[in-house]
Amino acid sequence: MVHRWNNSIPPRLVVDSGDTVTFQCADSSGGQVKPEWTAADFKAQFDPLKIHALTGPVCINGAEPGDMLEIKIEDYRHHGWAWTSLIPGLGLLSEDFPENHLFIWKLEDGQTRSFPGVTLDLHPFAGIIGVQRAEVGEFRTRAPGPYGGNLDVRHLTAGTTLYLPVFTPGAGVLTGDCHAAQGDGEVCINGMEAPMDATYTFTLHKQRPLVGPYAVFPGAFAPARYASKPWHLFMESDENPREACKRAVRRAIAFIVGRLGVTPSMAYTLCSVVLDLKVSQLVNVPTTTITAYLPEAIFNS
Repeated sequence: MVHRWNNSIPPRLVVDSGDTVTFQCADSSGGQVKPEWTAADFKAQFDPLKIHALTGPVCINGAEPGDMLEIKIEDYRHHGWAWTSLIPGLGLLSEDFPENHLFIWKLEDGQTRSFPGVTLDLHPFAGIIGVQRAEVGEFRTRAPGPYGGNLDVRHLTAGTTLYLPVFTPGAGVLTGDCHAAQGDGEVCINGMEAPMDATYTFTLHKQRPLVGPYAVFPGAFAPARYASKPWHLFMESDENPREACKRAVRRAIAFIVGRLGVTPSMAYTLCSVVLDLKVSQLVNVPTTTITAYLPEAIFNS
């Protein structure tokens, strides 16, 4: 495992264009978080400087700056559990939630029933798929960029093909931060953080410059079961899009608390793994409208 972008790290594996590789990925904490942990354990033992734990790098023979790397996402296999946390000072609503919180999910084949009153469908993906950066030195993994990285695009699921520009000889693919499910926004700072095996097929395209990450996604934008019932839409407008997001999420939290009788921290946790934030309009300058989408189908009654 590595915890930083650093193009001086030697490859763990060298493959040819056309080869398929399975990455054995720890959860984003690098195995720190355990299924039996409580919030007190998380507060006492969790080291945020070990985020994110990445597997690799894998180098592709013949890859050079100016090439394009095609990554066909073949499969993800979770290991039966995941975690979601609240961390003081982090997340969209850090001012509302100043205490640590930890929730452990038990994962079935395609669903989890861990959260009281709710059944969630899984859509596993890697929050981080990237190639080594052009710059020399060590860099934290939190910020994404043209090299890919911590994109947290929940549609990078099996069947999607991701294209990345190459910046260094061999490209140096790293991946990890796998999520069993996540809402668009990942508002509390985590999705369902899970150890997984991720299988990718690599195809190198010579001298095909690419400005930044691009993907072809063949599937539905939400699990099919969620389309069987209505959606709850919380709409907010503001000159500051982040403030509109905050108000929309606060309304969704209040709705979940009223519906399920859970604590606000639990409701916020649920929002992070299933609530989708979308930009509804930018045309009415200077105001942006944000809509938060919550599927009715997740509720058991």
